[in-house]
Amino acid sequence: MATKEQDRQQIAALIEHYRHGFATADIEELKSIWDQDYEQIIYIAQEMAAPMRGWQEVEGYYERIGSLFKHVTTMKVSDVAIDILGEIALAFLHFHFEGELKGQLHMADGRVSFVLQRKSGLWKVIHYHESHPLEATSLKTQTQA
Repeated sequence: MATKEQDRQQIAALIEHYRHGFATADIEELKSIWDQDYEQIIYIAQEMAAPMRGWQEVEGYYERIGSLFKHVTTMKVSDVAIDILGEIALAFLHFHFEGELKGQLHMADGRVSFVLQRKSGLWKVIHYHESHPLEATSLKTQTQA
């Protein structure tokens, strides 16, 4: 049985595959982090109103992304936090992405939460939620109202 430190290292490596997959527009690398057989996969992208459900929708999303971004200049992750809860794990991070979309520079910043499960000794993503970072001035305005 893996120790919590070994689990953390494996999940950190998975997050690096996520980062590297977007940094190099390697769709196969992005697909490799998922438990593609899990029936209740959910992917919530910040630019979409509805969540994607099931592997086919997530795979289709990655294929569309791969055809849109031909040149990525930056994909950074920061503020990574990992929590192991037995056979389930949670991970959180911030990302900064820059790439060329239809000849224009596209930049995105966001927050990501992963839910992962251990499958055959390996950690795989089963739930992904991305959101825009909230600006401090927005929060201040909302809490004062």
